[in-house]
Amino acid sequence: ERLRHLEEEQEQLNTSLVALTTHFAQVQFRLRQIVNASQEEKEELLKELEEFAFRGIPDLRACQTGVGILLSETEQEQEEKLEQQRQKQKELIQQLKEQLEDLEKYAFETGDAGMPSSMLLERQSVIIEHLKEKLPLNLDELDLLDPDDLRRKIDQAVREMVNPVKMKEQLVSQLKTQITDLERFIQFIQGEGSDGKPRCTCNCPVHGKPDTIHSETSSECFASTRKYKDQLRRAHKESQEAQHKILRRMLALLHMFALTQFGCGRRGFQRNLMKRTPKGNHWGDLRARLELATNQVLELVTKQEAQCVDSDYTSDSEDAPAVLCNEKLTSAVRKDLATALRDLMQHGLMEIGQSSSLVPLGCFALRSASAPSLLHAWDLVLKYYEIKNGAQYNASPARKLSESFNLDIVASTMDTPKHAILTAVHSIISSHTPLKRSYDSHFKAFVCAALNEKRLVPWLKLLFKCKPLVERYYVHWSYVRKTGFDDALRSLDRLTDYDFDLPVDLAVRQLQNIKDAF
Repeated sequence: ERLRHLEEEQEQLNTSLVALTTHFAQVQFRLRQIVNASQEEKEELLKELEEFAFRGIPDLRACQTGVGILLSETEQEQEEKLEQQRQKQKELIQQLKEQLEDLEKYAFETGDAGMPSSMLLERQSVIIEHLKEKLPLNLDELDLLDPDDLRRKIDQAVREMVNPVKMKEQLVSQLKTQITDLERFIQFIQGEGSDGKPRCTCNCPVHGKPDTIHSETSSECFASTRKYKDQLRRAHKESQEAQHKILRRMLALLHMFALTQFGCGRRGFQRNLMKRTPKGNHWGDLRARLELATNQVLELVTKQEAQCVDSDYTSDSEDAPAVLCNEKLTSAVRKDLATALRDLMQHGLMEIGQSSSLVPLGCFALRSASAPSLLHAWDLVLKYYEIKNGAQYNASPARKLSESFNLDIVASTMDTPKHAILTAVHSIISSHTPLKRSYDSHFKAFVCAALNEKRLVPWLKLLFKCKPLVERYYVHWSYVRKTGFDDALRSLDRLTDYDFDLPVDLAVRQLQNIKDAF
């Protein structure tokens, strides 16, 4: 036991001697730094030396001696001793880290070693933060990615940043090459006009005429010279016109190349690209127009009802203002309300038809038959009519009999909004389509019929609650897909409380009268 205790004390003395020697070596190292440092840095280095000298030497034997003491103590005392031991180990690790950092810094300054790890980590963090700002790179899940995934993610971010620049450089280079070729071609054409040889100014047959014009005798020299001047003038004029024509064609080709390579003009861009996005084609203006049109119709129909009440106390000769108000109401419904409702329903409808052009000349806005066009609101009504088998419903024998003899044998089935809308659409198709009326006229008649039946809101609900219809013909950013048309239906529902007697056949009435006259 005594021998073991002496061996431990000897080991502790050796360890303490090594620690003391190391401490003195570091003091000498710092003194050498102070001697070699400039006058401005000496004060700071002296303060650091003072702090280091009074810091003390780390006790490396404290961690080992504490283990033997823990065996003969209680559990609570053991926990306290363990906590103290952990704290001492942290302090020891911190002191060793600082000493290692000082040694690395000194070796870097003297040129014996590379950059210290702390300085290297600091600069790497600065580079990474700068790259995160410049590249579309998300490193929030850095700890979950393996090196291969991280490498692929960085390569992808670099490609996304570099590829557009490369594309622009290639386009600019290609355009420069085309311009250089055009300049050379123009110089070549201009050089063909003159062969560069000096010409004689005399009017003799030898020098005054080209090789293609020859005189047979010397007596004809004067006449042939005048004829040659006329021919030369005409040839020069034709050459200039040909050069101008070629230049115009070259400029047109250059303009076409620039348009096809760098995109269409601002007008085509707004029509074909921005109008397909929610930001470029918002429904706010269309909804506001519908609200204004609804308020206007409400104002007119209220005024009409007030005039109709006053007419009960007047003579028959005072009926003219009511008729005038009815004309204003009809115009407001067909021109304002129906048009605003049509535009809002057409917001986000799919396009029909595809362009067959092989060259992307979108900047030459030609209204051709092959250009794509949007679905009309009446197209949507017809699609619902087809989905619900409206033709079969109206072609049933009971429906034919009720139409032919004006019977009410299907009154029980006519009470539902679905059957009512199928009947109204069939009636409008029968009256307007044979006379080749436009889709706008069809839709205006549909709105008038719905207001007369007090079923505008229920009929529109049937259209927009039909999921196959909405999902197939509306894009995801349309007003119908975004809001379900509920806000507009609440606004239109205010018209349900009023009685309307609007002409449904206004667009075909004159043509029907002409047809009946013959």
